[in-house]
Amino acid sequence: AAGSCDKMIRVWCLRTCAPVAVLHGHTGSITSLQFSPMVKGSMRYMVSTGADGTVCFWQWDTDSMKFNNRPVKFTEKPRPGVQMLCSSFSVGGMFLATGSTDHVIRMYFFGSETPEKIAELESHADKVDSIQFSNGGDRFISGSRDGTARIWHFEQAEWRSILLDMSDRLPGEVCSEEDKFMKPKVTMIAWNQNDNYVVTAVNNHLLKVWNSCTGQLLHDLVGHADEVFVLETHPFDSRIMLSAGHDGNIFIWDITKGTKTKHYFNMIEGQGHGAVFDCKFSPDGQHFACTDSHGHLLIFGFGCSRPYEKIPDQMFFHTDYRPLIRDSNNYVLDEQTQQAPHLMPPPFLVDVDGNPHPTKYQRLVPGRENCADEHLIPQLGYVATSDGEVVEQVIGQQTVDQDEQGLEPSILDGMIRQLQLQQDQRTGADQESASSGPHNGEGTPRRAFRRPSFDIQSPPNIGLRRSGQVEGVRQMHQNAPRSQMATERDLQAWRRRVVVPEIPPSLLRKQEEYRIAKGEEERDLYATEKKKLFESLEKSDSESSLIQSKRRLHRRKYPNYRTRNNIEQLESSDEERDNCFGLIEQEAEESDGSGSSEEEEEWRSDKKSNSNSSSSDSSSRYSDWIADAGINLQPPVRTSRRKAVRYCSTSEDEASAEKSSLPKRRRRKRRKKPKPKKQEEADASTQASNLDLSYDCHPPVWITDTALRRSPFVPQMGDEVIYFRQGHEAYIEAVRRNNIYELNPHKEPWRKVVLRDQELVKIVGIRYEVGPPTLCCLKLAFIDHATGKHTDKSFSIRYHDMPDVIDFLILRQFYDEARQRNWQASDRFRSIIDDAWWFGTVLGQEPYQPQYPDSHFQCYSVKWDNGEIEKLSPWDMEPVPDNVDQPEELGASVSVTYEEVERLLYKPQEGEWGLRSRDEACERIISGIDQLLTLDISAAFAGPVDLCTYPKYCTVIAYPTDLNTIRTRLANRFYRRISALVWEVRYIESNARTFNEPGSAIARAAKKITTQLLKFINDQDCTNIFELCSTTDDEQDCLDADLDDEKCLPRTSYRRRKGRGLKKGKSVKTGYDENCWKKQCMELVNLIFQCEDSEPFRQPVDLDQYPDYRHIIDTPMDFGTVKETLEAGNYDTPMEL
Repeated sequence: AAGSCDKMIRVWCLRTCAPVAVLHGHTGSITSLQFSPMVKGSMRYMVSTGADGTVCFWQWDTDSMKFNNRPVKFTEKPRPGVQMLCSSFSVGGMFLATGSTDHVIRMYFFGSETPEKIAELESHADKVDSIQFSNGGDRFISGSRDGTARIWHFEQAEWRSILLDMSDRLPGEVCSEEDKFMKPKVTMIAWNQNDNYVVTAVNNHLLKVWNSCTGQLLHDLVGHADEVFVLETHPFDSRIMLSAGHDGNIFIWDITKGTKTKHYFNMIEGQGHGAVFDCKFSPDGQHFACTDSHGHLLIFGFGCSRPYEKIPDQMFFHTDYRPLIRDSNNYVLDEQTQQAPHLMPPPFLVDVDGNPHPTKYQRLVPGRENCADEHLIPQLGYVATSDGEVVEQVIGQQTVDQDEQGLEPSILDGMIRQLQLQQDQRTGADQESASSGPHNGEGTPRRAFRRPSFDIQSPPNIGLRRSGQVEGVRQMHQNAPRSQMATERDLQAWRRRVVVPEIPPSLLRKQEEYRIAKGEEERDLYATEKKKLFESLEKSDSESSLIQSKRRLHRRKYPNYRTRNNIEQLESSDEERDNCFGLIEQEAEESDGSGSSEEEEEWRSDKKSNSNSSSSDSSSRYSDWIADAGINLQPPVRTSRRKAVRYCSTSEDEASAEKSSLPKRRRRKRRKKPKPKKQEEADASTQASNLDLSYDCHPPVWITDTALRRSPFVPQMGDEVIYFRQGHEAYIEAVRRNNIYELNPHKEPWRKVVLRDQELVKIVGIRYEVGPPTLCCLKLAFIDHATGKHTDKSFSIRYHDMPDVIDFLILRQFYDEARQRNWQASDRFRSIIDDAWWFGTVLGQEPYQPQYPDSHFQCYSVKWDNGEIEKLSPWDMEPVPDNVDQPEELGASVSVTYEEVERLLYKPQEGEWGLRSRDEACERIISGIDQLLTLDISAAFAGPVDLCTYPKYCTVIAYPTDLNTIRTRLANRFYRRISALVWEVRYIESNARTFNEPGSAIARAAKKITTQLLKFINDQDCTNIFELCSTTDDEQDCLDADLDDEKCLPRTSYRRRKGRGLKKGKSVKTGYDENCWKKQCMELVNLIFQCEDSEPFRQPVDLDQYPDYRHIIDTPMDFGTVKETLEAGNYDTPMEL
């Protein structure tokens, strides 16, 4: 198979050279193409990546050799201009790794029915243009233009890496002046045969040899004078590595010693050196072949070169560069004969000037091995002129254009004519017609024909293709020579012709058995982890000790968050950024405009963390409602007027924190979290460049993650939790100690209400604030233990996830389960730390602090198997099941399986998902979102906002979300109840109205999308979201036009342009007055104003008289404001009112 810049993939049968398929799936040029080594019955996959930012998985059958022309497609385009650059399969074919210009490595898994994306690795700071799995298949290496390579391995449900920094030097090596000013970039990577070493080629012309297990630099291989783009390992000798580059040098290295073994310089007489583009070893390792920039094939090996001296140096087919045409299915035909190339007779062998080689060389052409001599001579054809006269026609007859340019036809043209005359004389052909000669027009020059010697080699040409030699030839079917016109018998012979023999069945079976075994190993490695969508971030190469891990019990270390956009701005000049984003601007626009076929299975990638932005203080607000649990829980609703500056009821006084409508970054003093050296350099560069994008502005992973975890605790609307005052006090102390942000002691919740050591509360309001750090503000209502209902008393807290700080909010379900276990001394337990099970023994129970004797917070003393003693809470401990896998050595850990994690997560209660089960409800809503995504109006909300285009977005929006993020969370069963889903859906509109003008087209589109989706969620019997549509096609088209006109609005990185036909006839026109409810509400408000009891609530509270009012009430409201808003027509639904 081959892909090209014409955006098509062509597949051929090597045995017969017949075309098998022409595949259309990309809107940009093909950047990589590979057959998967996976063996799964007769079903196989081929993968292609493109400059349009897509990865296509083409399914084909080995029995029928049929390709499915509708690929499984992943669109990995977080912003315009992103290209997929490279790909690599593991040995068993279960894993695929891809690299792209947006610095992300994407991992795909083939263990289920269809390929699925399992991870996005975002540790590189520049484009990833080289990637390769090891020969064993359990690791892979990635190379980037950021000057680093990384060796990745899969461990504990995460892809972890070892960093190889190209700026590293051997001990005692002195840095040259040139290296001080040159930024290193990785140009090529390779494993040696036994995977003990990796070799990286750097743009400073050095080859670096690394220990693949430790990442230690072992050797610098010096010899090349230009960049190296060829690294080939020997098929069975782990010492040998071949390198070649644009300098024309070919080296054989002993990488264990770091020395040269052999060297060849590709010097071409009269033309300088030829850059070497590719090299491959033979399977037995005795030979290798190279190709260069001048079209030469170089063959190296042991023994003498006499067999190769028997063939001419210059070998071309006489049909080379002949014009081709395409039929309606894009299959190629020869323009002159109108035949498929594989059905044409084998061509004649000629030199670079078109001179035919002797007949003994013609037998080197596949299909002519056993031909008689007379069949090795080309023949001419006869055609009828316009007046009906039959004449002899020369193949290379010049056209008028050639005459004007003074170009001569090929020497082969005259040779073919003379050979044809001789052949006709021997066979007794018609002498009159044979000797009449060609009838040339007046404008066609004639030249004397000379007989060249077959044994004379023509001098080498600088160019391998003479201008005008063939390009001017555009002859019709009748003009073709007889030797090119195949009879039916010829066609049958050509179909039986074997160009490349098949692999022997025994060898094929052995190879497939090996690949099957490797595939099973890879499946076993990942079988229980396939549903996990961990967001792998940059981790330290050395593992933390168990003590450090236990201190972060159930807490993921706060990541050194670096966005691709930030690094790109830090390390690239303006010109480089322009080149990066505009590299395939035309193809990106074409892709955005055309979209994908409706018949294709398409997965749009959801971008987490780096691509997500964040939501402002005013993007959402505390909820003033107090409702019962279950589906009646209502999340915050939209407001149609500009929001005033909101204040949180705890932690700090924000009266002077924000002076403008857009939140600004806090300028308070704070201690930065530890960062790697490269991150510190990037931060310094950021300050020097006065860039607004910062690591601290982005929402942390614990907020943006799409996979639900037991810890850290991520609040959701309606959660019943146990609040532990001890844990909250520890958090506040850690914030003060590290000077994270300013705290007001008077705003601590226990100073306003009486709080016991632990309280049963319900989350009735959630709001996020822009960082640094991004804070989660919760409104917690007390629950009456007798009735199980929450009361009208509440308090508010503000917090964020911190390393070394234990969760102080625990789901009631987890708390009740933990209490029932009633741990006793000497009981064995296990606990999850950093996605692994650690084992220990209970020593006893005692209060964590004497002043809280009844608290279960950190109340157990435990002893780990390695001898360490520590405090744990009962919900951090799990019983050890019978027959569980024990660690290989005492004190070690065991990986957590997906099924084990799933059993530890929240189990929905009756009514939390309405009348359906959670699985049924989630699948129904996923189907509705998929239908919604087919509309043009939803394109702006299909994926995360492009922070490269809108860098200020993350300084305004603290809680970013989009339709694909919601869809992914539904697929992962992220939401604990339907009210939590509704709360997040409303954030789509809230974010759009916050960042843009409320009356803008993008805000109106967000409102329509949100309203439509909420209607679908609430109607539990509806399965077609279009049946609920109340927007006519004309209104929809008008809105789409408005959206296209607004170029400065935040959009996702791609627009889905399909499914317009689905909207036809789907709108339902209501038969009642849609404004009737407004009249009824106005009557009700007027009635309330007539009641004497409403007098205290008709006007806003006087803040001068009650200065502390805003410290307690988060969202003040009065009947007068409601009436004014209703009269202005700013309420769109009764739910808002």
